[in-house]
Amino acid sequence: MPTPTQYIDRIEFIDRSIKLRIEGLTHADSMKQLPFPGNCMNWNIGHIMVYRDEYLGAIDGVSVPDSAEWAIYGQGSEPLTDVTKAMPLDTLIERLDASSEHLKTVFQSLSPEKLKQPHESWVGKTLDDHLNFYVVVHEAYHLGQLEILRELALA
Repeated sequence: MPTPTQYIDRIEFIDRSIKLRIEGLTHADSMKQLPFPGNCMNWNIGHIMVYRDEYLGAIDGVSVPDSAEWAIYGQGSEPLTDVTKAMPLDTLIERLDASSEHLKTVFQSLSPEKLKQPHESWVGKTLDDHLNFYVVVHEAYHLGQLEILRELALA
């Protein structure tokens, strides 16, 4: 399983990759929808952001995603087509950056014992199982979606 340093490296990689995929794009570009079921770039980035709040809560036991943001960006939310409901792209990236810095600080103080603590979820039985899925697999999945959404924005 990954170490706290590897989780930090992964967050930094995802953040750099997101910034490469949004380079030169506008908020309007981030709202473009594919012609089949899916979601826009803005939603995918917001989704990563709210899940970071979720797994921060798994670590500290108190943090929770903002309920209004979860309604827009959480699992099962409707496709984000209303520009007035979407967080502006610049604000979204600022919030993602702030979340990343907070998480990196938390990961720096995370002990191996804490990672082994029980945390029952559908992805495993320990906190490490939970983090491994969300930091590594889940974020990479949504990062991959940004590639085709960038191409859509540039078309």
